[in-house]
Amino acid sequence: MSEQINAINESIEKITKKDFGLYFFTLDTKGNPTAGVANIYEHVKILRDLGFNASILHDKNDYKLREDENGMGIAEWLGEEYANLPHISIESQQLQVGPADFVIIPEAFASVMKQTAKFPCKRIVLLQSYEYIFEMLEIGENWGAFGINEVITTNQNLKKYVESIFRNLTTEIIPVSIPEYFKENDKPKIPTVSILARDKREILKIVKIFYQKYPQYQFITFRDMSGLPREEFAKELSKSFLGVWIDELASFGTFPLESIKCDTPVIGKIPRMVPEWMGTIDENGNLQLNDNGIWTANLNAIPDIIATMAGLFLEDSIPTNIKDTMIEYKSKYTPDEMKKELKESYSRIFGRRIVELKTIGEKEQEKLNKTTELQVEK
Repeated sequence: MSEQINAINESIEKITKKDFGLYFFTLDTKGNPTAGVANIYEHVKILRDLGFNASILHDKNDYKLREDENGMGIAEWLGEEYANLPHISIESQQLQVGPADFVIIPEAFASVMKQTAKFPCKRIVLLQSYEYIFEMLEIGENWGAFGINEVITTNQNLKKYVESIFRNLTTEIIPVSIPEYFKENDKPKIPTVSILARDKREILKIVKIFYQKYPQYQFITFRDMSGLPREEFAKELSKSFLGVWIDELASFGTFPLESIKCDTPVIGKIPRMVPEWMGTIDENGNLQLNDNGIWTANLNAIPDIIATMAGLFLEDSIPTNIKDTMIEYKSKYTPDEMKKELKESYSRIFGRRIVELKTIGEKEQEKLNKTTELQVEK
């Protein structure tokens, strides 16, 4: 038996015994909280809880884990337990992979896909945002050109979208989860609007228009939620009587779900890709919105909707249809649900890799047999 066949058999055994590495390439946000990075850390944490050797893989040695003079690190905005997960730096050449290992690469990093094209491990794309799919791809390039044929994503909409662009993909859906500390406050809500927008100019515009048109509501304050540690974010959101979310390019969006978990009604600008929790588009192209929030296609209408909701809040008369549907969504996107789906999805991923390696081994065995036959004939 050849050395290569032996190596393949050893790799299969390693996968079976959980004796292999899972490396999740992660952008260094330099302390800026992002939902996408938080989700990557959640994958690593759950996989480690399940007994797998999962690690965060980053580019430079100065990856920001803890607070310094320039601000927060992972420990401060996400939590110490996440900062304590294993971290591996590419710069320090700590990464060593074999056929049993897996490298998971976010959709934006086509450059990393190219650089790792000759690695012997299995590489998988983690797709969380359609906006960045072509960020570093040249015209005509696709993930298949780099030997990548599997994708993990967070929802059915993204699965359909990516499979409409690239052929011959196998896609797993692992939903995001909302941490349990996003919960209802036991104290009365305060007249504060928690607002989150990709473009901060939109926040300023909404606030200025609101105070200009509705001077009677000068006592209502606005809280820009960007840059907060995640648990503080949850506490502030739970205090507020209203949330506002503006992200035209969102592929999913966790802020409205976090608001719902905190029993805070939310106003949202409908993004280009309608999230599954917001509504559905029927076969005739008609948008059917859910009643779990106040969704609008008109950004300019948001100050007026805030004023309407402020009046309802002061009268303690938030519409029952919104309250009732919010209750329904409070029980969705839980950590337990994510863990279940993650366990099943990665089990299928590992199973497919074993089949791939067995196929490679069988082909090598056929070559070896033919070589042996030729030698015998001579």
